[in-house]
Amino acid sequence: MFRVALILLPSWYIISINASAIQKADPYFRSDYDYVASQAAFYKIHKTPRTWTDALALCQYEGAMLIVPESKDEIYILKEIIDNTLTNASIAVYTGINDIIMEGIFLTITGIDISDIFENWAPDRPNDDGAQSDCVAMRRNMEYSDVACGRKFPFVCKKTLATLTVNEICQTFDKNYFPDATASRCYKLHLAAKNWSQAYKVCRAEQAYLAILNSAGEANFLKDKLTVYPKDSLKGNFGREEVFMGFHDKFVEGEFMTVFGQPLAETGFEEWSSGQPDDARSNEDCGTLSRSGLLNDIDCFAKRMFFCERELEDSATTARVI
Repeated sequence: MFRVALILLPSWYIISINASAIQKADPYFRSDYDYVASQAAFYKIHKTPRTWTDALALCQYEGAMLIVPESKDEIYILKEIIDNTLTNASIAVYTGINDIIMEGIFLTITGIDISDIFENWAPDRPNDDGAQSDCVAMRRNMEYSDVACGRKFPFVCKKTLATLTVNEICQTFDKNYFPDATASRCYKLHLAAKNWSQAYKVCRAEQAYLAILNSAGEANFLKDKLTVYPKDSLKGNFGREEVFMGFHDKFVEGEFMTVFGQPLAETGFEEWSSGQPDDARSNEDCGTLSRSGLLNDIDCFAKRMFFCERELEDSATTARVI
């Protein structure tokens, strides 16, 4: 077991460059991550405290992993980044280490025993306080502490160069995004059904948004993509006739608007299915696209597949190098 004597490091020099100039770097990885050349990895600190499960999911939505420090050098770098980002009120950050599967056996998310990688426990840890401390947070002195997974802490996501992929057309790491005919925007169909708010969160995490239809042609394009997945080919307990889209009337009943606050009537497409919208049972506030290519309103807590949309930039994505 390693014990780390921490020292104050000089501030890291941060510059903005075209990411394509980074050796072996993915020019289309997320602009909200910092690239640390010595670790051949990208990092992002989420300041908003979340539970361990939520932190794990958000890192995965962003195409990364909840951090698992792999060396003393990485510990030093993380300390510098964390100290420069978080206030003193934040006492720890979550890691991807846990003993949820078997008590006392601390593993990474990928199932590797941390004793085979790197560990830096505080002198009094782990102690499974209250028999509920199954997740691991890293204190500000960078020592590990086992904590209840329901507690909320900031967290660090990491993406290594070795695991990067490039979808150059859609300017993202995610190979599942596909372009429209003009290559001015890209879409992704999520087959794992979620409620509308969850779908909204996933799209945002992917630096996208719940798709908004601007023409009948766009509606037909996405309708055709749905035909690749017939209803009887899908698994799970959710409605297969429609997919969530980026509009709602959550604020004022009957006044549908997009996730950007634009009235639906101004988007260029407002073709409803017969008898819709009907606000059935007075709780249908979220919009969908049906397999017929028309719109419908349904319960926001229902689970559906959903389309995310990305608008493409003309300029190359930039990344900060640390």
